Amino acid sequence: GLLPNSWLELQSLRNDLQWDGDCFEIAHYGVDPKLFLDADPEPFRQQTGIQGPFVLQAGRIEPSKNQAMLCWALKDTSLPIVLIGGRQHWPSYADLCKAISGDRLTIIDHLPQDLLASAYAAAAVHTLPSWMETCGLVSLEAALCGTPLVGSLFGHELEYLEGDAWTCDPGDPDSVRKAVEDAWAAGRQDSRPVAMKRKVLERFNWEQTVDSTERLYRRVLNDRKS
Repeated sequence: GLLPNSWLELQSLRNDLQWDGDCFEIAHYGVDPKLFLDADPEPFRQQTGIQGPFVLQAGRIEPSKNQAMLCWALKDTSLPIVLIGGRQHWPSYADLCKAISGDRLTIIDHLPQDLLASAYAAAAVHTLPSWMETCGLVSLEAALCGTPLVGSLFGHELEYLEGDAWTCDPGDPDSVRKAVEDAWAAGRQDSRPVAMKRKVLERFNWEQTVDSTERLYRRVLNDRKS
């Protein structure tokens, strides 16, 4: 049996592996509301001294996550950027981001979950212009804080974001910049982050993931018995 994280991923598996079976369940990613729902921005501000709004991207700093393109896309703006994520695998890539954005970029290697939640709440926008994502858990976490999201047109995250985020072509700096600026201008009271938050609470939680996983296990075990 297959347990893909989206219908789009299932379709990719069918195409790439030439698989035409019918033993599968879709187990969408989930996040824990207790950790991220309506977090307080003040602990992050006090810890880092960053008091104003900023563009945030959480996740490993590496080419697949496309942080350098984010920095390049925003190089002629005044928007501050915060990257939270390990740089140990690609230190030269993190250095490239810093070379592009200079003092407007703050890189934080790691934060415990409570401070990460606070960072989402302090950010004006959370971005993930990746080359390939099922749907970054960081996007779902940020959504629970009501943060406007920018996602990629590549990968499978459109199944999660649907029309409730701003999307961009990860290879087009103008597309990335426009999505970020539009999300920044719209703000947290816009209908899209409000709808995305509600959707994550209702559909993308670990209880739903467990239910889908259990259904597949039961189906496989019943098929073996018969």
